[in-house]
Amino acid sequence: MDIETDVLVVGGGVAGCSTAYYLAREGVEVVLIDRGDVNAEASGANAGSIHAQMYYHNFNTRSAEWIAAFAPVLPLLKLSNEVWRELAAELDSDIELVIAGGLMVAETTEQLRLLERKVAFENAQGTESTIISASELATLAPYISDRMIGAEFCPYEGKVNPLLATAAIASAAEKSGARIQRLTALEAWAPTSKGFEAHTSRGRILCRRAVIAAGGWCESVAALLGIRLPAWGRPVQLNATEPTQYRIDHLVYSAGEKLSFKQAMSGNLIVGGGWPATLDPATGVQIAEHAMIEANLWTALQVVPDLAHLRLIRTWTGMVNQTPDARPLIGPVPGFPGLYVNTFPGMGYTTGPCCGKLVAEAMCGKTPSFDMAIGAIERFADAEVS
Repeated sequence: MDIETDVLVVGGGVAGCSTAYYLAREGVEVVLIDRGDVNAEASGANAGSIHAQMYYHNFNTRSAEWIAAFAPVLPLLKLSNEVWRELAAELDSDIELVIAGGLMVAETTEQLRLLERKVAFENAQGTESTIISASELATLAPYISDRMIGAEFCPYEGKVNPLLATAAIASAAEKSGARIQRLTALEAWAPTSKGFEAHTSRGRILCRRAVIAAGGWCESVAALLGIRLPAWGRPVQLNATEPTQYRIDHLVYSAGEKLSFKQAMSGNLIVGGGWPATLDPATGVQIAEHAMIEANLWTALQVVPDLAHLRLIRTWTGMVNQTPDARPLIGPVPGFPGLYVNTFPGMGYTTGPCCGKLVAEAMCGKTPSFDMAIGAIERFADAEVS
């Protein structure tokens, strides 16, 4: 294989496939490569949450300066919700997108007071969340435990089926003219006078421009160019129950322990929240931890007691994108003309299509729909050529 193209996208998850889709739709010649298959890594292991609010832990424990610096991310999350709605209408298949709102439930007065402060902060950024009482919560979500004394309700949150959605975006990219090269590992690449020359496990690719959209592997992909990029992955684990009657439209969180809870359209309950897994030091294989499974399910039972009669049928692991300040890396890479990066920590599945669209707009010479300055790489002193 010897390929020439305008843009090379590295990474076959939701961010990479979305970038390829929006570029191809503008008539840009684009090739996407992945060492495995489309959606085979972090995106395919994702729980499919569509976020719009801050994590409770961050608001509770971070400094006022950190929270203020994170504030511009909230409008990006809201825009990401709108992009998902657009995609659901454009794509040829049902991606099971449901935007019915998110509930962050509180069990104590202290938790509820902090949620009130969080709502005030988020509303100042345009998130438009509200605090609801215990009686309102019982009416809106009767499956929630009556121990909960109130909740934050964020109307822009929801869920999508990541196994369907990324595949549908990849298919749309190919129909728009993008070429996707599966089982194609990037082994080395270097700048040239005309762009970049990439050497892969299946041959050489010459491109004028490139996008690093490899999620938790962005750091290692950039390192092949001699770039120190502060974007890595950490392993987490998730759980799924057997199917039960469908009745939960919301994305549910707890203001206590870590929890994200939702029901798939198939009836399975998906229980997560960022509980850590481990990496085998010899093989790098992700390993689920029994203690974390127990803690995650115990937390879910405190919020949704009816979960107790269901059997756990699956636990799996996946990588979550990370950056030092929990803000995205989006946009051009300094010192490498034509090179862009697209990765968002923690909420990468939520923002993948939106950030892909923004990067594509910038690469096509358009004014991006959102100011990408919040994702500028220059904010990190160590994001430089080594």
